[in-house]
Amino acid sequence: MSNHHARGRHTRPRRRSSTALSTALVLVALGTLPALARFVPESDHGRATVAQSAVSAPDAAPAAPAAPQTSQEAVDLGDGTTLAPWELVGDQKVFRLTLAPKKQRTAEGLVKDGLAVNGSIPAPTIRVNQGDKLKIVVINKMKEGSSIHWHGMDLPNEQDGVPGITQGVIHPGKEHVYEWTAISAGTHWYHSHMHGDQEGRGVFGGLYVVPPVGDIASDRDYTMIFSDGALGFVINGKAFPETKRLAARVGERVRIRIIGAGPEFLHSIHLHLGFFEVVAQDGNKLPLPYKADTVVLGVGQTYDLLWVPTRTGAWMMHCHIFSHSETAAGMTGMATLFDVAEANPVTVPHVPGVGDTAAAKPVGRIDFEPGH
Repeated sequence: MSNHHARGRHTRPRRRSSTALSTALVLVALGTLPALARFVPESDHGRATVAQSAVSAPDAAPAAPAAPQTSQEAVDLGDGTTLAPWELVGDQKVFRLTLAPKKQRTAEGLVKDGLAVNGSIPAPTIRVNQGDKLKIVVINKMKEGSSIHWHGMDLPNEQDGVPGITQGVIHPGKEHVYEWTAISAGTHWYHSHMHGDQEGRGVFGGLYVVPPVGDIASDRDYTMIFSDGALGFVINGKAFPETKRLAARVGERVRIRIIGAGPEFLHSIHLHLGFFEVVAQDGNKLPLPYKADTVVLGVGQTYDLLWVPTRTGAWMMHCHIFSHSETAAGMTGMATLFDVAEANPVTVPHVPGVGDTAAAKPVGRIDFEPGH
């Protein structure tokens, strides 16, 4: 074989390599190949390839923006409270609150004459975003006049809800419209401002304004409204053991919103198993949260507590004024239980109103033995 033939035989693969590279570059220029990070020379078998790992996939199409929420159904929040429904009309979230009498079973064998809002005691929780424009229609189906005060809200004076001062009484069979913008972020509440008896019978509910950033992060979010009027000493309208038992897991951040609806007494709120952090008062985040196992809840006050349970079991939360929560026969009134289960390997944040409160494997009530 001549040297000319030998040289030709060895140079053809190099020419094919150059041709393949040129072809690939043309494909890139034409957009047929999205990218060419590196070219792999011919193998011993004489095949030119473009490395698969070097060719990037086309960019995914951007997700379509979520449609704005236009309504909210009533939701059982799993702690003895409900979420108030609303619908968007124009640029306002419109709530309708109907005040009416209701027979309220507070415990076994105890039925009291209560006053409900939308059929529930306590009244449904109004939860909105900071900056929302609100229209709240209050319909009075009680036998006496009333009004509603938006406790802790920064709003126009005529919307404040004090009869004889900022508005007239909402007479039986009549309605009144409140319109204001949610400015004051945090945990607040609303209630009758006619007299304490209406408030003590159930005309009170949570009012939560969620800030766009910087809300208190938690895995679970519970509300406890302590009241002491005609319904007796109750949490969310119920006396122990009919208060709602609440689920948690070791290591979770549990947000507990406590509200003092009164109308008469202070309550010393104590949580068993270590301590909690007091992170906000009257809706305002504290610049220096502090640790405690008991906090004195005044009439009209709200606190946000953060608790991280460290052990499994049934752990009590109650008013430590024992005439409000315990007798010689056992716990009663202002008391409830957290049923704490083992930690999850990966903690999944809890969505209020969704999730299983039975996951903590609650134990039954332990009664006192006679004479003990």
